[in-house]
Amino acid sequence: MLIDTHAHLSDTAFDGDRSAVLARALEAGVGVIVDIADSPDDWDRVLALCRSSHSPLLRCALGLHPYYADRDPDPVAEALARKAKPPEAVAFGEIGLDYARCRIAHEVQQRAFLRLLEAADASELPVVIHCRDSFADTLDLLEGFYRGRAKTGRFRGVLHCFSGKEPEAQRGVSLGFALGVDGPVTYPANDALRAALRRAGLAHLVLETDSPYLPPQASRGKRNEPAAVKEIAAGLAAALGETPEEVGRITSENAKELFRL
Repeated sequence: MLIDTHAHLSDTAFDGDRSAVLARALEAGVGVIVDIADSPDDWDRVLALCRSSHSPLLRCALGLHPYYADRDPDPVAEALARKAKPPEAVAFGEIGLDYARCRIAHEVQQRAFLRLLEAADASELPVVIHCRDSFADTLDLLEGFYRGRAKTGRFRGVLHCFSGKEPEAQRGVSLGFALGVDGPVTYPANDALRAALRRAGLAHLVLETDSPYLPPQASRGKRNEPAAVKEIAAGLAAALGETPEEVGRITSENAKELFRL
């Protein structure tokens, strides 16, 4: 069984054929998909999808993407704590920092990020971290927040769509975070990413598609979907010198432990 730990199935890109997309995922060997709702406007829709006839396949994470960090974080955190209840909701996310495409001031993003980390910690749920061009501040904030806090299980959360180099990988792993591996692991130019993932080791990696974004090499330029996690597993296997079967097995074990599936 493969696990896609990060997809956006409620995106309008899937409105025309969502059931077919899920059917193809099953055919590809995907047993669980974690659907991400990164805005309060999306939470109810994602929860409803998880509670639909597809419920054995779907779980979700509810969060506040940095793009929306200018909302008052206190009521968002309080509402999130009420909404994000197992079994459907398995994490807070995605939350974090984006210094590449988000025009919201860094200080405002950081304040929202810390408030949501507090809410996740109080709810005893792992976190899905968005980090784009912000590794230094993201890791500093995570290090400061979790210093002295007990860790429940092996993982505190996941660095979604990990794009850093070896030092960032090692630091993230040391803080108790899994690294999310997406389509870019298959891109020919990403040798530094593959080296970082080798250094981190398979025991710290989980598979993601980030559908409908970031398709793997064979389908670049097209809509991505959860079935592509099979190609991502094969690309990671080649990078690590492992078999796709072993990559699928270990990353699924990691995902189960990360999200307490």
